[in-house]
Amino acid sequence: MTDSVSPYPLPNTGSLVRLASSSNLDAVVAMSPENFAYATGAYIMTVRDIRPRQAFAVLPAKGDPAALVCSIERQQMQVESWIKDIRVYTEFVDEPVDALAALLKDKGITSGKIGIDLDYLPVNSYQRLRSLLPNLELVDTHPVISAVRAIKSNDEISFLEKTTKQTHRAVLDAMSASNLGETERVMANRIATGIINNGADGIRFLVFGSGQRSSQTHALASDKIPQPSEIIRLDVAGTYGAWCSDLARTYSTGKPTALQSDTYAALWEIQTATINMVRAGMPAEEPFYYCKERFEKAKLKFTMPHIGHSLGVELHESPLLRPGEKRKLEAGMVINIEPLITDSAGETYHLEDLFVVTDNGPRLLTLGFAPKQIPVIGQPIPR
Repeated sequence: MTDSVSPYPLPNTGSLVRLASSSNLDAVVAMSPENFAYATGAYIMTVRDIRPRQAFAVLPAKGDPAALVCSIERQQMQVESWIKDIRVYTEFVDEPVDALAALLKDKGITSGKIGIDLDYLPVNSYQRLRSLLPNLELVDTHPVISAVRAIKSNDEISFLEKTTKQTHRAVLDAMSASNLGETERVMANRIATGIINNGADGIRFLVFGSGQRSSQTHALASDKIPQPSEIIRLDVAGTYGAWCSDLARTYSTGKPTALQSDTYAALWEIQTATINMVRAGMPAEEPFYYCKERFEKAKLKFTMPHIGHSLGVELHESPLLRPGEKRKLEAGMVINIEPLITDSAGETYHLEDLFVVTDNGPRLLTLGFAPKQIPVIGQPIPR
């Protein structure tokens, strides 16, 4: 069942096939854009971009899995997905949820309990499915699928390492080629071009702000021309089908002030120490409290609701590194740690690196930590 030719990593098909029975369900239906892409191994862009064009991966407790898509997507599904039973509906002729009900009936699933992404399923679709199959109980299985997604396969880890390093390389190349006198937009576009030329199919987001604009959490590049002795903060992600990269860095425009150099150095120490303390078996909230304590010992203001997140087919996957997250970190989890700090002049600094949790500690998936001393635009950084 794994002879697809998808350009993206295939899921843990064994865990998916067993998901319904292990959850005491008659079937699990994955239908959010992220869960459908993960469960099928195929990236159908219209599932994400055209909400009424629903798609469903049906994983029954007994029998073979099936996928249901709009008829125009049949060929791609047949090529990319490990699921061989591909059903289709005709757009504007068939209601997608009616076709789902017919598929479930064909599988003999007309009563009992099925799981589905209730955090995504529209209310009208929910009501229609309930009316078509009144003896079925619908429960939310988004958390169940998220738990499977949290532990990445070796293929998934290799894929994320490749895309992350491609993104990191684009940032290094673009910022070493940037100079005073250029606008934020010119510099940011140089990064975007590099990300795509290095292998991405698009840009998920590109946060880029200089000077006081660096403190806007999600500032988009503008026509502002960065001035000498300003901070540039960037947070960028490329798209690779349903997957994405995510990297943040902080630069100086040149001649950094003592405040800027000291603030950056303090953040670098905190970020690298927090990543290096991560171990399998600790609660996901523990790095948060460690990072917070490091801020307080350095007499720095700490304001973050979380200091990192898992990454995969969603930008923020479970578990997040936040207070109250008791789930234990496990080998195979891929996580970003990304503390921010704003100095007394109102400029914000940000570092973010992706790593995989292993039995021997964290292993970076970027090209390496940021330089210990604040880097300057127009100057190459050794790799």
